[in-house]
Amino acid sequence: MALFTNIQTKFSSILIFCAAILFSTSSVAETVSIPVTKTLHAQAEFVSGASDIAVLINHGFLTTNKFSTVQSLINAIKDQGHSVLSPNLTLGINMREQSLKCNSLHTHTLEEDVTEINAWVDWLIAKGYQKIVLLGHSSGSQELLLSQITHPKPEVKLAIFTSLFYLNGKDLGTLDSDLALAKKLIDTNQTTPQKFSFLFCQKNYLATPESFLSYHKLTRQQNLDYLNAITIPSYTIMGSADKRYQKVGENWLDELKATKTHLEVIEGANHFFSSEHEFDLQDKINEIINTLNN
Repeated sequence: MALFTNIQTKFSSILIFCAAILFSTSSVAETVSIPVTKTLHAQAEFVSGASDIAVLINHGFLTTNKFSTVQSLINAIKDQGHSVLSPNLTLGINMREQSLKCNSLHTHTLEEDVTEINAWVDWLIAKGYQKIVLLGHSSGSQELLLSQITHPKPEVKLAIFTSLFYLNGKDLGTLDSDLALAKKLIDTNQTTPQKFSFLFCQKNYLATPESFLSYHKLTRQQNLDYLNAITIPSYTIMGSADKRYQKVGENWLDELKATKTHLEVIEGANHFFSSEHEFDLQDKINEIINTLNN
């Protein structure tokens, strides 16, 4: 009897081990790519899950899908059995893998970023996904918001924006002189890159006039209007300790709350939901995604 029990226990352990291997294998990330132009390709990390939900995660300004906040979200969502697609926007660089610096040459535009996002949504649709969730961090949220205004798809069921602000505002450091210079250069057909101030890049953001101006279309009021205009349910998750409130004012939360988006505030969290707030964000994201199964 003892021998039988021992054999049964070992057999059960083998089954559990095999199941673990199968589960881990199904959750292995693969690198996929799509053509943007004849000479430019975009790449993404894709994890296929068992559920019928696919989540597209868009990274923040000049970063990649390896950014800590994005990786945390990828791991949490795939552990729930959902498929996850996390592209790297090319920013004009073929198969881009590295973050860009302020003083890198920036020729990419907001419109090009959104076109790539739309192409990745189409990629998911082509794979048969009918329940797609858009999830963005920081400026990546703004680009997803714009994509839903310009290129809505019935397969996209839900949008989740984290650390959502805007890109153009004197409170963020936007200089009228920079905007005027860029407009003048475009009006006179001059494309020579200049050093501008943009977000955390102070007087060292090297960009063509067209590239620089394109991102400044996303003003405070414009993003609020977009939140009211999109036709799918949206959730906006903010950290109460985000240092950007020191520039834009905490009334930004009141303005978000007044729109159609469902506002969630994680107490004590910063712009990146660091430390223990990483898990608060993960729990909130998974809770929202699971509403698609209700």
